[in-house]
Amino acid sequence: MVLPLIMANEFEQHGFGDPEEGYMDESYPLDSQDPQALAIDEREDPLLEQLLVDAFAVPEIPRSLNRRIEAVVQQEWGVKLTTSDQHDPPAKTATRRLSRFLPVAVAGLMLAVGVMLFQQAVECRAWAALVTQFKTQDLVEVRSEDSVRWLNLKAGLLGEEHPRSMTIVNLRERIIMTCERATASAVRKVQLEQNQLDEQSLLVGFLAGPQDWTTFAGLSSSLRAVQEKKIQPRDGKSPERLAVRFQRNQAPDLELEFLFDSGDSLPSACEVREDKAGGVNLLASLDYDSAGDSEMKQLVKNGTVAEAELLAMRSPDTPATKIALKPDRPDANLPIKTTNLPHPDKNSLTPKQTDTVASLYELPPASWGSVALRPVQPVVQEVQDLNQKMQAVWTAQGLTPVGQAAEEEMMRRAYLDLIGRIPTVTEARDYLNDSGADRYERLVDRLLASPDHASHLAAVWRSFLIPEGVDLSAFGGVAEFDRWLSEQFATGKPYSEIVRNLILAEGRLSRSGPLLFYSAVKLNAEELASRTSRVFLGMRLECAQCHDHPFEPWTQNDFWGLAAFYAQISRPRGELQAVSSVMRVSDIDHGDVMMPGQDVKVAPRFLGAGTDVEIEAGESRRKLLADWLTSQENPYFARATVNRVWGHLFGRAFVNPMDDFGVQHKPLAPEILEFLAERFVSTNYDLQDLFRTIALSQPYRLASGAADFDEKREQYFAQMTVKTLTAAQMYDCILIATMLDGRDGQAEAFGVTDRIGNTQRDQFIQEFHTPAGEQATYHGGIPQALTLMNGGLIDGATGLQKSGLLNSLEAPFFSDQERLEILFLATLSRRPTASEQGLFEEMIRADLPNEERRENLADLLWALLNSAEFTMNH
Repeated sequence: MVLPLIMANEFEQHGFGDPEEGYMDESYPLDSQDPQALAIDEREDPLLEQLLVDAFAVPEIPRSLNRRIEAVVQQEWGVKLTTSDQHDPPAKTATRRLSRFLPVAVAGLMLAVGVMLFQQAVECRAWAALVTQFKTQDLVEVRSEDSVRWLNLKAGLLGEEHPRSMTIVNLRERIIMTCERATASAVRKVQLEQNQLDEQSLLVGFLAGPQDWTTFAGLSSSLRAVQEKKIQPRDGKSPERLAVRFQRNQAPDLELEFLFDSGDSLPSACEVREDKAGGVNLLASLDYDSAGDSEMKQLVKNGTVAEAELLAMRSPDTPATKIALKPDRPDANLPIKTTNLPHPDKNSLTPKQTDTVASLYELPPASWGSVALRPVQPVVQEVQDLNQKMQAVWTAQGLTPVGQAAEEEMMRRAYLDLIGRIPTVTEARDYLNDSGADRYERLVDRLLASPDHASHLAAVWRSFLIPEGVDLSAFGGVAEFDRWLSEQFATGKPYSEIVRNLILAEGRLSRSGPLLFYSAVKLNAEELASRTSRVFLGMRLECAQCHDHPFEPWTQNDFWGLAAFYAQISRPRGELQAVSSVMRVSDIDHGDVMMPGQDVKVAPRFLGAGTDVEIEAGESRRKLLADWLTSQENPYFARATVNRVWGHLFGRAFVNPMDDFGVQHKPLAPEILEFLAERFVSTNYDLQDLFRTIALSQPYRLASGAADFDEKREQYFAQMTVKTLTAAQMYDCILIATMLDGRDGQAEAFGVTDRIGNTQRDQFIQEFHTPAGEQATYHGGIPQALTLMNGGLIDGATGLQKSGLLNSLEAPFFSDQERLEILFLATLSRRPTASEQGLFEEMIRADLPNEERRENLADLLWALLNSAEFTMNH
């Protein structure tokens, strides 16, 4: 919410300070050099602007604002504004200042900036929908007197030819390349800044045709659509028009007026006007299926133009040359990694255990050998071998797998599993319209490279690392921890290095993201040992804390020997009921753990080793643990990780529960588990490679439906398990589907989901919490169902005033059939069936009043969001 942040800023600037830290004296001056104070100042203006947007868009300000003020003050300070005799003096002063400040600020500034911001945020829906329409085209052409331009907005690529020069603008590589035709000079390159040229500004530049693309890119950082107007012809014969006005800092405004032929969803022409004397005023004719055999046109259409290709087209006298197009992804026949690791003469399962994988898991875990190293094969070959091994498992079990999943089902599954959300309408259309034989493989590569993949993994791994029921509100909550994990995954570091960084984290609890792993368990050595064994070793050792494990061959010495590695962390003596933000985590030279009920110190011991670790003076116990934990000699680390990733993708793992390896839970399909563990170790613990290999495999691509029910078929992965969406996925999918603003009225950046530090999202997740690793079980109940049907999120997502999706459907160039298709693609990631089309078209037929049609569309959206198909991953 905007309001609590505005209130907090106002309170701090008038001497109340941070509510978390207690009240300050009212006369206390706010230090302008204080970093926190500077941060407050920096965000005050945009927050105030957003408040004005909300105020302009919602006429019932006084009533709703009062309720929000009362709720926030009640929650944060424990006082009620409505009963003044119970208020503490600071609360009285705060209330008086708020009542004096807010009306004056709103009244004084609303007229100055409110209209502009409101128009920008709310009214330019048709322009946003038009950008989406342009992204459905492989190529758009515009010709002028001295140039021709081609645009592939889907690929983020623009090509322009002049008589004397050629230019390429590449959004993916963030670069502008220009070369002169008649000279032998090299290509001139300009690297774009992150805030220069997005898809919308590239489309504006394509239509306007700037003289200098570098200058235009510099101005594009401030380019924004501020007003649009739909012009309906009175005579019924002239083209429909859509006028959109753009503002730029330090440059004249631009206005684009699009002309639509009857029934067309894309404009046939665009008139460009610039507000200055003698400015641009041209009419550009748009061609979506142009003739001609231009080499640059073909390259732009394919989405691939390199520097060498541009140079080869430099001179008009240069004979036409066939240039091999760059593929969208590395050749599938090439290895993903070039890691060269030795291939041992004999399997690492021997000599002390066994020669076969199957018999390995008949032994107690303490007797397992390390995972074998083997040469790294190309991922295509690896997937083929995996499919063959899985087919052998099915044959041995007498199972026939179901057929392959439909393309829509496969697309939705990959999006949800790899980046934690459903595809946007544009992403769904792009994939379903892609006729390439390798479109699914390219999709997996794109998703794994997405920032959303890293933030999704961060949330998943945090649910494993932090115990259930722990209050995470201290030390910034989970935001810093998620941010740290996301950065670790995004860099492509080996998983072993990420785990080492977590185990060896140091510093003050309040300032280091990874230290939430320590503060969440109050730095208790035994709880740290329990989380370490569960998450990284796949073993539940807690039952060996007070006595030898009753069901597994683990002893008390095994548990406390692992706990001893965490005994020499700086912490106060005695049992901590809570941790302080000023506490530090660092290694010290003393500290031991005691066996319960005995006055016996326990020495550090690696799990399954049977003997204590010899530690030299000054040597860090945690470093020894991290070295062993992530080494190839550790028999549990790689297998436990593979089991966890497989369980995440399939809804059930080889070993279930996924953190309880042992004699009581032997793995299903142990050959597959071992095969993938070998790959994981041999690629230097490449987590993305592991996800890629599994996602491309045959079992992952099987359908979730079948004509008959066979539990064994799901058990052995011959049919995909239907999984419920997690609370985090549910929230993200609702926002993506409905184009609803995600946090405090701020729309999310295209292609990046706003997850970290989002308090609204966190509150929703609390209501729909799903235990980690239990997606195959439905945990929702009546409260969750009521929240979905009637809660504030759904109300905003399906409301005619707030839903970006519903507002965009009012664009004049959409037919009713297209509107229904967009609703289904946005929510269910598929097109409606013929029967669904016929049923719902009746609800929005042309003879109904416009308001009734709009309400029926909102009702349909509500029904789709509350359907079982939306809340499940098939």
